[in-house]
Amino acid sequence: MQPLPSSEGNTATSSIAGEDKPRPGEVRRDLLLVALVTLSAFVLAAAFELREWMTEVTHPLEPYQIDELPFVLAVLAIAMSWFSWRRWRHAREELQLRMSAQAALGERERQYRTLFMEDLAGNAVTSQDGVIELCNPAMAKILGLDHPDHALGRNMAEFYTDRDQWRSHRRTTERGERVEVPVLSLEAQDGTSVKVIARILPPRVPGHRSGLHVYFVDISALETMQRQLADSLGENRLLSQKYLMVQEDERRSLAREMHDELGQCLNAIKLDAVSIRDMTHDRLPEAEASANAIVELSGHVYDVVRGIMQRLRPAALDTLGLHDAVGQLVGQWQRRNRAVECRFESSGDLSGLGEALNITVYRLVQECLTNVVKHADARHVTVGLHRTDAGDVRVAVRDDGRGFDLQARRSGLGLVGLRERVEALSGRLVLDARSGAGVEIVAIIPIPEGNSDQLRDAEDSEALKHI
Repeated sequence: MQPLPSSEGNTATSSIAGEDKPRPGEVRRDLLLVALVTLSAFVLAAAFELREWMTEVTHPLEPYQIDELPFVLAVLAIAMSWFSWRRWRHAREELQLRMSAQAALGERERQYRTLFMEDLAGNAVTSQDGVIELCNPAMAKILGLDHPDHALGRNMAEFYTDRDQWRSHRRTTERGERVEVPVLSLEAQDGTSVKVIARILPPRVPGHRSGLHVYFVDISALETMQRQLADSLGENRLLSQKYLMVQEDERRSLAREMHDELGQCLNAIKLDAVSIRDMTHDRLPEAEASANAIVELSGHVYDVVRGIMQRLRPAALDTLGLHDAVGQLVGQWQRRNRAVECRFESSGDLSGLGEALNITVYRLVQECLTNVVKHADARHVTVGLHRTDAGDVRVAVRDDGRGFDLQARRSGLGLVGLRERVEALSGRLVLDARSGAGVEIVAIIPIPEGNSDQLRDAEDSEALKHI
């Protein structure tokens, strides 16, 4: 196969066009030659009296009108001159059209050459056996070669990591089908692994022994970036998970301290106030009234502290388990919001799922119910908690409230926090919301194998050492 023509063809076309146009000196010379030939003919005719000689010769043939022959020949000469001029004009127009077409073809070939040679994707033309006959610099770079000429004569199979895959591609093109490969592994000249998007086209004319057209797009850098991004996301997920676990441990510790220290102090204050009230009964009415006020105030403070401890660490998770703890949460929420009907549905064995998964599910339901009160204006709410056969826990909270537009910008961080919690456990959060049609939040979290929190903490600590 011949290489693509260079811009020299356009230069040659321009030079031919310049030579075809007659110069002014040549035109004057040709006119002078015509005048000299005409004058010489007149001088010779006058010297030899050709007119009289023609009359004497043609006079005996007067009956045949041969004497009119000179006039006819003169007319024929004029007609032939006109005919020659017309043919010259047509030939000149045809030559100009051909030269314009040649110039346009040269320009188009120059454009195609630019597209081929300057394309960022690798382009190559090979024989049906895969021998490279033409390639651009991008293809040479992908194959680890310094110049496209170094690729000529090399077989494309040399750069395939899997030679059987190349044979499969050849069989596909022999059937007249194109080859599309999302990720193809190649080995460059220097042994470097290269990942490309590949397309191999068979001959355009079926049965014609023309070559294959090979297109490669180098995605090695993209693959590396995706791998680094995946590693970074994994590290961030692990850090987020560890942060949430530390946060929950701190909350649990704080709730325990409040229960042990502040709760005992409040009980002691209440007991002292009861003792003072009993000792001053009917004797010091004012002291008795103050003691009663202390008892009521200490009871109120204890209720507030108990509510804070419940928000810091739901004790029901430790005593009742996930199923009953979520059921209790839904029941308490229903008692505080009697205008909304809330239904709790569950299925499957929800015991022994692990501390991290339990607290994540509980916080998810808690946050969703809080959002229903703040934003939904709903009349019906359904909370679903199921253990699936696929080894996942599926949590779904659905309401029939106002809903919202998913495309609109939101300033709150509640959904963001929920997504981080779920993704930290390698789960996924799906949000379905439409204006006026309510909201449904579904979280699917895989159940860790073994369900051992100690094993999980050990794995996390080991992984954090490498971050």
